[in-house]
Amino acid sequence: MRKTVFAFGLGTALSALSFGALAQDQVKLVYWSLWNEPEPGANVVKSLIADYQAAHPGVTIEAVWNGRQNQTTVRNALASGTPIDIMDADMDGLKGGLAGAGELLPWTDDLAGASPDGTGTFADLFYPTLIDMSANDSVSYQIPYMLYAYNILYNAKLFRDAGVTSAPEDWDDFVAALEKVKATGVNAIAIESDIAFYNVKWFNYLLERIAGPDFLLKAVEDKTGETWRDPAVRKALDMELDLWTRGLVPEESRGYQWPAAQQTVAFGETAAELVGSWLPVELADTVDEGFEWGAMRFPAVKGGLGDINHVEVNAFSFGVLKGTKHEAEARDFIKFVVSAPSQQRFADEAKIGVANKSVAWAPEVATARQSLDEASLILPENHGIKALYPDYSTNVYEALHNQAFLGLITPEDYIEQMVSRTKEFWANR
Repeated sequence: MRKTVFAFGLGTALSALSFGALAQDQVKLVYWSLWNEPEPGANVVKSLIADYQAAHPGVTIEAVWNGRQNQTTVRNALASGTPIDIMDADMDGLKGGLAGAGELLPWTDDLAGASPDGTGTFADLFYPTLIDMSANDSVSYQIPYMLYAYNILYNAKLFRDAGVTSAPEDWDDFVAALEKVKATGVNAIAIESDIAFYNVKWFNYLLERIAGPDFLLKAVEDKTGETWRDPAVRKALDMELDLWTRGLVPEESRGYQWPAAQQTVAFGETAAELVGSWLPVELADTVDEGFEWGAMRFPAVKGGLGDINHVEVNAFSFGVLKGTKHEAEARDFIKFVVSAPSQQRFADEAKIGVANKSVAWAPEVATARQSLDEASLILPENHGIKALYPDYSTNVYEALHNQAFLGLITPEDYIEQMVSRTKEFWANR
């Protein structure tokens, strides 16, 4: 996640909500946060803490603001014996990190129990499959609270001006639509050359649409590396590189450093970008008043095994550390944050997606929410390899793809390197 500006608040009505029965003695919860303190998001969390403390006079919450590398910071603190009750981090990273290491408490009983508002179970609050995606060996050690969908976000006016009035659902129609946009003198696709985890989404989706949702993980877990020679890999590479050949990605993109490309979207110079649903918030202060955002699902590929209703997401979760001496209070605060009233305020004022499926998203990201509502399958980042094999995901998969995507190595070189690096990865485990 980029350093996104979020801001959300909490009305006093929430103080009337009653959560679990808590200890009568004074309790201090220590919460280590993924937010940086100067960010508006940290101020939002402060307001949540203040409201919770007002409703629970026996509880105080001490926040430590660590930023996006929170999990690494927490891990180092735990090694030195620092007491921590609650932390948050990206869901896939947490699954492969502290949850996998046995440092977080399970939520099995809570998820089967009643939701904070008494309607259904606690698990029923969340998008289907989110809890399953976050689980380690079918046991959930984290509770998601923020959620982003990876869609093709676009300037709806620029597409209409090019005569494209509906989102194309097939790759060939998508390319044809981009050609129409380009013909109007506008760049079609924005690419940040230095953000490998953005650019790999093109490859993720194309591989999924061609070979199905299980293919990528299968390729990574093939200890011989030979699955990377499957024709689906070369086809996906050729299809994304064809966007460059056609000029749908401007040549100068090879030198763009974030946020140069997305700024061209904000200024109306480029029509679309494949990115998380945080983009409208990042660009809120840059786009003209009345800028009309659209979000299209990644198109299908004719004859492919994937589905246009398979959507990749980036989620962020809370966890309770196993060493806590205040387990009931820690769980109660997290339930407070993911209850519908809290999450609705979060969505309205932060204008980002939330994990509670009953909550309406802000207009700027409503089309991204629609893609999740219609999804038949929600995919984790890099289709599971980020959670299971984080070093491989970043240092092999994303890094080598970015070289191929930017034309620094040939498709043949990419495939051979993926075969050898995968084989090497497994030989060293």
